[in-house]
Amino acid sequence: MEDNPKQRTRFTLLVVERLHLNLKYQTTKGRVRDAPFTPQRRVILPRPDVLHNYLEYKQINQYLEYLANRYPHFVQMYTLGHTHEKREVRALEINWMNSENVELSLQMREQCPRPYLASTNGKSNSPVVHKGDNSRNTVFIEAGTHAREWISITTALNCIYQLTERYTRNIEVLRKLRFIIVPLVNPDGYEYSRTKNLNWRKNRRPHKASKLVGTDCNRNYDIFWSSGPSKTNRNTFKGEHPFSEPETRAMRNTLERLSPNLLFFLSLHSYGQCIMYPFGYCRDSPFYWRELSSLANSGRTAIKSYNGREYRTGSISCLTKRTIAGSVVDYVYGVLKVPMALVMELPSRELGFQPPVEMVSQIGHESWYGIREMCKRSFDLRNQINRDSEPQLPRPAHFVSEGTKTDGTISSSLDESTVGGAGDHVPLKATPKKSKKRVKRTMRAQHDAILRLQQASAPKTDGLQPLPAGLFPRQLPISAPPLRPVTRDRRGAGDGIILTSRGKPPIASTMPLGVFL
Repeated sequence: MEDNPKQRTRFTLLVVERLHLNLKYQTTKGRVRDAPFTPQRRVILPRPDVLHNYLEYKQINQYLEYLANRYPHFVQMYTLGHTHEKREVRALEINWMNSENVELSLQMREQCPRPYLASTNGKSNSPVVHKGDNSRNTVFIEAGTHAREWISITTALNCIYQLTERYTRNIEVLRKLRFIIVPLVNPDGYEYSRTKNLNWRKNRRPHKASKLVGTDCNRNYDIFWSSGPSKTNRNTFKGEHPFSEPETRAMRNTLERLSPNLLFFLSLHSYGQCIMYPFGYCRDSPFYWRELSSLANSGRTAIKSYNGREYRTGSISCLTKRTIAGSVVDYVYGVLKVPMALVMELPSRELGFQPPVEMVSQIGHESWYGIREMCKRSFDLRNQINRDSEPQLPRPAHFVSEGTKTDGTISSSLDESTVGGAGDHVPLKATPKKSKKRVKRTMRAQHDAILRLQQASAPKTDGLQPLPAGLFPRQLPISAPPLRPVTRDRRGAGDGIILTSRGKPPIASTMPLGVFL
């Protein structure tokens, strides 16, 4: 058989190709020898359903991690602090205008600041504080301060969803503002409310002086704190001293650091169905109440145009009909001098603190329409509010201790002593007040007291004395005859005192007025 050059060349090419394939797909021991090579893929975290369900604490953190991994060019996640039960208080920053956003042009990226401040001590990164004339462009939204208000947490997660997974629909707001959202401030209380007690409101840090547990985090901020309620067994217990709770200290550190950049602060609660502005600790209106009212009304109008739901607007003390000292909104607006701060009470009394799961998506979407409109309005009002030339804060009507400054905070000589780690305060040893016990009087005792007052004020004359004129309309003295004749049933029908057949007034007309009150 003759040696064909073409066959020899073809055979050589087959041998070289086989050797090339063997080198390319060479694998370690235990694998199939000729298996195709698959490159390592990026780990994708599962996405929880945030629009139609109440999530657990782990699922909320999982969703925040999912967004930070999916949109790393404009979404950053931070840990603000830890609770008493060692859970993390996390925040999500959504900053479209940053130097690492690949969807921006190269020229715009060079003009934008860095998205976050890299950590040097091995801890998590922190949001960068912008400097300059146009640095006030940050919207801060917090929710979940009260454990039983589940709908506020899902609404905050809905805002995150709209700004990240639906960012193309809200690009106008993202180009103007930076968002920092804390969806769950009180994770310990939230988990306790989910598993043990649906109506639990406070956090879960126990008090050393008693066996009671929990402090209302929305009464623990240093804004006329001393005028708040001090009973430990109350749902609104204000704590041993300002910022005694780890959750409020974490929020304080973040808010104080970012205060030069904050433009609008929004606190989500339920279930009053109203949008309120400061103040809560007193009944006086703030200096820029007209601008704050305009901001609240913009959100109210947007929600009404979306589905017809009516929200009320006004000051906190006016709509709640009581004063609330130590709240986060008063602290941000009164102490940190943030231009605009509001409280949004989600609907509704008929639905309660935990509306049905079928209502979660509807409430979240309608609330986002109002929140987005308020964010746009705050950007328009940014040049009309100058907090530097504002007068001092009004004083509350209740008693305020001598250590309280003019801005409502406690003086450093009384409250700022720390031991050990940062933020661990030493509780003050206040002298106990001797309170008078209230004696509950019976109805008979109250009537006797009224009788004595009337007898002391009445003139001492003989005979039956008529009641003072004016207590009843067109009351006449006893001696005057009835205005109308006696009817067929032999009873009077006039406005005067009814006469009996003997011409004497009945017993009811001679009884003192206090007996019937």
